Formats: sequence, C-alpha cells, structure tokens
Amino acid sequence: MAVNRVAQREIIEVPYQLPDGEIKPHMALVLSTEKLQDAEDGMFYAVLISSKNLNPEFTMQIKNEWLSKPLSKKSYFVTHIVSYYRTDEVIQSFNNYVKADYFDAIMNKVILSMFDIELE
Repeated sequence: MAVNRVAQREIIEVPYQLPDGEIKPHMALVLSTEKLQDAEDGMFYAVLISSKNLNPEFTMQIKNEWLSKPLSKKSYFVTHIVSYYRTDEVIQSFNNYVKADYFDAIMNKVILSMFDIELE
C-alpha cells in the first residue's frame, strides 16, 4: 500500500529493526506533525507499538477507548523507542487514530521515558 502522508496520532505499520539486525513490520504511532513531513521530504517520528511488555517502566498499555478503532490484541506504546521514518517506508495505514484527549498523556510518557522530565 503506497502511503503519501501520515498524520499525527495515526497508527501505521513500519519496518522496525530489532537489536539483532532483523527487520520486522511493527505498528507505530505517529508523533510528529505534518509540518515536519513537508519540510523534510516525508520524514516523521513514530513510537513503537508492541504486544510485549518487556520494560514496564517504559511502556504504556493502550486502552481501546483511546483509539478510533480497537486493536485486535493487548498492546503497549514502547515509549523509549522513537524512530524516524519516511512516508515511503510505511507498510500500511490502518485508518486508526489516538483520540486527541489521550495524545498529550502519551507524549508526556515518551518525554519522561527518554529525558526524565514531565511537561505541564
């Protein structure tokens, strides 16, 4: 599926490189705005989504009420794994979004996990 644009708060699938170098498709949540895509030829930042809760200190369980459509299995935002991608790397879009009311809490957890600070 060709994807020309992604939107902030959108859940997509991207090729994620595992620590052993293997690349596997993984869901991710788009964090950055479309303004960055426009300025940097399709570049965006996304946080990994996983069905495994390997480092609970750095994960956030995804609740179905946070989403426009529920996920098929229990999943987590892996808030310390943020990567950049280009729109031409997106494997697929699910037409699923985090509701605006919950996005700030997710962003705060990402910032806390990576930088040990909280936004007000």
